[in-house]
Amino acid sequence: MRDSILKLYRSAVTVGAEWEPALANVSAPSPVLWGALDPACPIAFADELGEAVRASRVVKLDCSHWTLVQKPAEAAAALEAHWNA
Repeated sequence: MRDSILKLYRSAVTVGAEWEPALANVSAPSPVLWGALDPACPIAFADELGEAVRASRVVKLDCSHWTLVQKPAEAAAALEAHWNA
């Protein structure tokens, strides 16, 4: 699996350029959940994405890339707080 994920990451060098222009079209209030220890996507990207989509909140969890897997309770709490706001 590790090799497959690495191949995926290496093939996605232009992915930001492909989807970034569409972020301005996000109109629904959206939270951003981010792993503060993510080696692939630095924490600064969380704030940039939050600004791009006018996020309702940016939640930085103490984990790496797989926030929903690594911190399920914290991620669920953040989503519930968003949905109940």
